[in-house]
Amino acid sequence: MLVSDNYGRPRRPSHARSIPHDISKRSYRMSRRTLLTTIGALVVAVAIGFALYAKSASAVTPGVIVVAGDVRVDESVVRAPSITYPVPDYTVGIPSTATPTPKKRVTPTPSRLPVVSGFLSETLVAQGAHVTKGQTLALLDTSMLDLGVEQAETARTKAHADLKVLDRNLDKLSDTRATLVKTRATLIKTRASLVATIGVLTKTRSSLVASIAVIQQIIGQPGGPPPNNPPFPVILQQLQGALAGLNQGLAGAKAGLAKLDQGLAKLTKGLAQLDTGRNQLRDARKLVVINVGAKDVAVTLAKAARDQATIVSPVDGVVTYARPAGTAVMVGAPVVRVRPDGPMHVYTYLTSDQLTQVGIGTAVTVDFDSNPGAALTGHLSYLGSSATVPPTGFPTSIVHMTRAVRVVIELDDGQTAPAGTPVDIEIRTSR
Repeated sequence: MLVSDNYGRPRRPSHARSIPHDISKRSYRMSRRTLLTTIGALVVAVAIGFALYAKSASAVTPGVIVVAGDVRVDESVVRAPSITYPVPDYTVGIPSTATPTPKKRVTPTPSRLPVVSGFLSETLVAQGAHVTKGQTLALLDTSMLDLGVEQAETARTKAHADLKVLDRNLDKLSDTRATLVKTRATLIKTRASLVATIGVLTKTRSSLVASIAVIQQIIGQPGGPPPNNPPFPVILQQLQGALAGLNQGLAGAKAGLAKLDQGLAKLTKGLAQLDTGRNQLRDARKLVVINVGAKDVAVTLAKAARDQATIVSPVDGVVTYARPAGTAVMVGAPVVRVRPDGPMHVYTYLTSDQLTQVGIGTAVTVDFDSNPGAALTGHLSYLGSSATVPPTGFPTSIVHMTRAVRVVIELDDGQTAPAGTPVDIEIRTSR
């Protein structure tokens, strides 16, 4: 049977759409019980967390901070070096073809293979051995590196020989130039003397021509001596003969002067060409000197590459790992690990409240499960300057979302603990 609401709309009876009263009460009681249980579990979890944090903050024992830590050993890892090996030229001594085939341009693809440092030919230390700084630990094969040094030294020797030959040629050119300059100076003096001689001959010829003219005038005057009676005809004949010889000598002197001028011109031109060649040799010598320097550097680099094949210890310490000989090692791969001599360190973290209770030199005791004897002793040697969140893998009881400061503990009197061992630390505070 349908009934109407206040607006005249039909609706179902209340017993057809409502939940029975006993079922509603039962659900309410179950929900309330679940809520109370959840709240209780949260309260217990918060209490446990607070208790752990309070324990880590050493609120339980006054004057002592109890924290967890980790034994750290700073090892020096000697890795395989990156050595540049010489590239042999296998075409040396092989004649090339008359018409070489043009090479196709191929875009190089990057190699995905690891770079090989070399072949480990000898390992000179074993695990547990004590080594000193600079001591040879291992040797890489140096066959190709020795060849590289020989090639570099050969190229350097040739470069120095080329420089000597060039210097010898420059010395010869300098000597030749000095000789030519001296010869030109002599020719210039000779020319000056010849010019002076030509001047004297020219004046003598003028005087001789004037004397001949006077005698001819005397002979040709009315009432003068007969043309065939001496001494004037004889004198005139002698003067004319002397004039002919003088003209011939003057012509020869002028011809010699012309040849001398031609020689001087050639000599001057030769000196200019010699100076040009010498300047070119000097410029070439500058390039040869640069090449000599480059070859010297190449020898130094080749020897340095060979020296890299000798792997030495960077510190005094104990060998904890040594790669066996007879293997090829990649660049950067560990060859030898050395634990430096000195005190062992333990790392831990302190909260800001804990940090106010300690300082450098604060006494510390360290213990661990596998320790057969008494707890180790030490002191705080380093306090961090900034707070950070401890790593999730670090064995500390501090809640990892809490920011803390890293501190370092130095063990006393050479006491040691296995590296990486979780330890329990007690720090004696000043309070």
